[in-house]
Amino acid sequence: MTSERPTLERAMPDRATYDPAMKTVEVLYVDTADPPPSLSDADDVSLSTVSTAAAARDRLATDGSVDCVVSEYDLPESDGLALLEHVRHDHPNLPFVIFTGSGSEEVASEAVGMGVTDYLPKDAGGERLRERVGRAVAAISVEIESGLSGDRLRELTNAFPDVAFIIDENGRYLEVMSGPGTEDLRTVEQEKLVGRQLHDAFPGPQADRFLDLIRTTLETGGVETIEYRVETAGGVRWYEGRTAPLGDTIDGREAVVWVARDVTDRRENEHQLAESRDALTRLNRINGLIHSIVQSLVASATREEVEQIVCEELANSEFYEFAWVGGPWVKDERRGPSVVAGVERDEIERLVEATSTRSDDENSLARVIGEGVSVVVPDVTDSEILSDRESEIMRELEMSSAVLVPLTYANTNYGVLGISGACTGAYSDRERTALETLGEMVAFAINAVKNRNLLLSDNAIELELRVESPRSSFGRLSTELDCRFTLEGVVPIAEDRLLEYVAVEGASASAVIDSLDEMDVIDAARVVTEDDEECLLELDPAWSGVDQLVKAGTVVKSAVAEDGVVRYVVEASSNVNVRSVVDSFRTTYPSAELVSKQETDRPVDTSPEFRQTLGEDLTDKQRTALQAAYFAGYYEYPRESTGQEVAESLGVSSPTLHQHLQAAHRKLVGTFLDK
Repeated sequence: MTSERPTLERAMPDRATYDPAMKTVEVLYVDTADPPPSLSDADDVSLSTVSTAAAARDRLATDGSVDCVVSEYDLPESDGLALLEHVRHDHPNLPFVIFTGSGSEEVASEAVGMGVTDYLPKDAGGERLRERVGRAVAAISVEIESGLSGDRLRELTNAFPDVAFIIDENGRYLEVMSGPGTEDLRTVEQEKLVGRQLHDAFPGPQADRFLDLIRTTLETGGVETIEYRVETAGGVRWYEGRTAPLGDTIDGREAVVWVARDVTDRRENEHQLAESRDALTRLNRINGLIHSIVQSLVASATREEVEQIVCEELANSEFYEFAWVGGPWVKDERRGPSVVAGVERDEIERLVEATSTRSDDENSLARVIGEGVSVVVPDVTDSEILSDRESEIMRELEMSSAVLVPLTYANTNYGVLGISGACTGAYSDRERTALETLGEMVAFAINAVKNRNLLLSDNAIELELRVESPRSSFGRLSTELDCRFTLEGVVPIAEDRLLEYVAVEGASASAVIDSLDEMDVIDAARVVTEDDEECLLELDPAWSGVDQLVKAGTVVKSAVAEDGVVRYVVEASSNVNVRSVVDSFRTTYPSAELVSKQETDRPVDTSPEFRQTLGEDLTDKQRTALQAAYFAGYYEYPRESTGQEVAESLGVSSPTLHQHLQAAHRKLVGTFLDK
């Protein structure tokens, strides 16, 4: 071995000869913010600062003494990657460190691909930056102060070694050099590795692979790269190995320099980034599927058609195996699925039965409907919420994952949407949110179909409900204030809010409003009219029986509270589930009674009949005023004729014209709303 040492000493100089602490390092710092004190106050660092990429390029063009560039990613009128690209073009071997507070995984990945020397987030601290700058400059110092070929070493030092080896053509370790802080990255203690073979340190197949790489390097005379996984003192790590010919023979054998850089963190970041991209791609495609489904729902004429479209679209997609809709489930009544797609109906009926027979605390269907939340099973083979029977059936169906989504709109539940995923681990938070939004849109479509069918149907179901309960604020006040309340009409002002217009006989407006405020059942109230006998109130209720009935898909025809009893008369479409409506109403008033149920005809008025009815209500003067104002452009915006001009055309005063118009408007609107 006496012939080895002089050659090795020439090939790999003592680490002290290129320690950055031995000389002042010229650093160009590019950022609008001040550099960290650990860099600016260091005795062995000469720091120059500029705030833009353009200024940095000018400085590098005129000053060749810069040893390292440290740059923020986010720069005025440019960014650190653009500066890196310029530096790599004009100064390919100049160390370049990105030290940023505004980067990301994508920025880091792109920077590595462009040849950045190091990438460090600012929250890592200034001391880490100082260390990384020293290591980057040390890499270049090796080329300058060693006897290795400049071209070969330049390739090598693009990834400055955490650990470096000299290995001969037979796979024998001739020298090992470890950087500071790499003790836990070694596979074998340094003093025990020199003189041993690759096969002593690695399993046979992996050692054979490494030996092939060494021989390829010697044959091509270039730099070769490999990534490999090893067990180290610090655990499983991934390395990027770069090999280059040493250029000299040792004991008559050729050798290579093998530089091992720990890339475990980079691989993990790349893996996480790939997973994030895959998840985002999946989510975008699922959102596209949901958008397509919602578009298809627009033309649906029946509830069955709505449910069929949703289930078939989900079952035919690449993300889900099958889908079904069931419910709504009401007290003491458990119904099977109404629509199933992608699987046999009896299979889902078995699963629904297995779930329904469980107690409410363990029943997923009850939780979805009662609490309005989704239930997710990411992995059917490993789930604590499934019973043995449910798990058995789901495995027989070859289900990987599942989710139950409530079909709820405006506090009214229309059932459950069940979906089987095509793989385990599905239903991320964002995917679940997207499916819950789909559930809301399906419920909205069902509600819209019910309302449309009710409006267009020639017949309907009329229900009379009776409530005698202290929970009823108007029933209670009718006794306490000895008065009578009559619902005059309701106006929806938001998705979950109604204005109720209530006539009061026998009590003052202030007494009623004060009592309702004390009961905390209204958000706002306004007196519309009041005289000695009665008043009309505009109420914005926090909750009410009328609101509950409207959300159940009915039209409230009347509501009267007197002597502690409230009677409601409502209309629903002829195919409504009366039990569902009543049970929904009883969530507000548990003691409510269904007094009567009967079918009623709803004659359809034609346009001529509507005009005839309106014509009979209007006087000649009102009709004349309305027609003159219309044809004169009084209702255009901006108006083509003023009220004074229309009045002069008719030969009447302006107040008289407005009196006729106001009366005509009231009859016109009243006739329309009463239809």
